[in-house]
Amino acid sequence: MAGIIQTGYIAKPGEDIFPTTGPHLDVRVKKGGQYIDPATWRTGLQNLLVGEQKTPLYSQTKDGFKPSFTVTSPFGQRKSPTAGASTFHRGIDFGIAGGTPLYWKGAGAFKPGNGLGTIQTPEGYEIELLHTKGGKEASLMADQQTPQVPVAPPQQPASTDAPQSINIFLNVGKGENEEERISPQDQLKKFIAENFLAKRESEFDPMQMAQAITNVKPKNYFA
Repeated sequence: MAGIIQTGYIAKPGEDIFPTTGPHLDVRVKKGGQYIDPATWRTGLQNLLVGEQKTPLYSQTKDGFKPSFTVTSPFGQRKSPTAGASTFHRGIDFGIAGGTPLYWKGAGAFKPGNGLGTIQTPEGYEIELLHTKGGKEASLMADQQTPQVPVAPPQQPASTDAPQSINIFLNVGKGENEEERISPQDQLKKFIAENFLAKRESEFDPMQMAQAITNVKPKNYFA
């Protein structure tokens, strides 16, 4: 089964930011940057699914493709239905209740906006869903089964420069007879023991120091 992208829902009363007579769906289609009558692309709009039952916006019958929901305002010239609405309608209005979820089936990319959502198709069509809310940005390629949702890039792990620099400076790590790697703390202890403590023992032998002291003649400060 083809993948499905969730494209928000019909705005409920009080949620719509556009002039409206009530909850409904306004579908607009662009091709080459120009608005076209959505009814001329009914074969494509059958991929726009409405409601939990995922009913296609247009369904194919023996007589061709027909809308599955009541058309309340067609594409083209019209009398403005409410204050602030256009007199030339660039889309088709469908009578669908507020809160009804919307989906897109198959390849495409969805991007939510302010009061609307936009779907881009591989064929170069752009579908605007006005009087809607919600949905998350997602894309679905032709050979994918699930939408690809953008995610934040992974964080870089904490720097390990200090342990690495110790290993390089001391030039120790896993020796020939060692099965486990020595920790940086143990490496430092080993370095001090081998290069300082041993040297001090050889240079400052207690017997040598005692003999040196006993062989020193007292200096006559009254001569």
